[in-house]
Amino acid sequence: MPLTDTTYLRKEKDMKALGYTRPLEIGEFKTALTMLEVPAPDPKEGEILVKVKASSLNIDDIHFAEGTFFGGISPSRASAEKPTIAGVDVAGTVEKTGPGVTGFKPGDDVLGFTMPGSGRGAWAEYCCLKENLALHKPSGYSFAEAAACAIGGKTAASAVTCARPARGEQAAVLGASGGIGSIVVQILARQGVQVTGICSGANRELVLSLGAGEVIDYTKGDFAAQLSGGQMDVVIDCVGGRDSEAQALRILKTSGRFVTLCGPEKYIGERRLSKTGIAAMLGYVLWRYCISAISGPRYIMGGIGSSLEPLQTLVLNNAIKPPIDRCLPFDEKAVREGIAHLGSHRARGKIVIEISP
Repeated sequence: MPLTDTTYLRKEKDMKALGYTRPLEIGEFKTALTMLEVPAPDPKEGEILVKVKASSLNIDDIHFAEGTFFGGISPSRASAEKPTIAGVDVAGTVEKTGPGVTGFKPGDDVLGFTMPGSGRGAWAEYCCLKENLALHKPSGYSFAEAAACAIGGKTAASAVTCARPARGEQAAVLGASGGIGSIVVQILARQGVQVTGICSGANRELVLSLGAGEVIDYTKGDFAAQLSGGQMDVVIDCVGGRDSEAQALRILKTSGRFVTLCGPEKYIGERRLSKTGIAAMLGYVLWRYCISAISGPRYIMGGIGSSLEPLQTLVLNNAIKPPIDRCLPFDEKAVREGIAHLGSHRARGKIVIEISP
């Protein structure tokens, strides 16, 4: 049974959480991650306390831990006295609500995500979510499926919203077998878009099963060379890099839309950008956006919106679920291995941690 406000877990009681106790260098996250005993949180105004059933791994978990990409804007302050709890995606059951919360009550099953870089992460037995970053979990989703859909589903839905696809149009999805791309493929297919998935040939059958009509194997050479030029109305790029961008422009119609989730950095987060470097990258994105307004195809940085409405309407209401590559126990060694697999860019869909199955 969920705890009531009067029987709520005493604040001094410890809980288990996976985190780190010092600022990290690139490549250290998986080795520095350790199981901690920390005080259970108490919800502040506008927050809900969730008993976490499942979470999932995102590449941003590595970025913010190691201070790469946008994680470099706010350097880590992790210490032994104040460790940083990792993880963003949450699926679980509301245990207690803070002052001012009106949309949730104890016992509600929810999904959502914590604020990246906050240090109050989701890889823990309990975590607090802001009310506006949580949704009611549909009954047709397991907790693992709900955790796999949180920030990845939001990002995918926001990208499709930016692309404004129309029924019958043709779209290519770069990184179609990944945690975000696999959701993008499904949303587009549900909207009557003709989808071409671009991924490793090993994932061909998976991407076809998600709704793609064609799959291009990028390991066999430039994907643009394997497609007719100027045929695509939309390209959604979940990989990044100027090479991907250049190839996308070769297959897009002049009236088409190129939506990138990563910008000019391929596999963002594998190197540390200075604040000047981040500014330069964002400046490039702004320059490309402005130039494309004069001479198409349009260039759009997608997946950044704060609203959860696209996640609700495009993903959850349509029972869209990403494939789950593997489920991990809430164990230090297992999660470290999961992080290594995620960093290899070979995960088929999402990697989930079952915290309290």
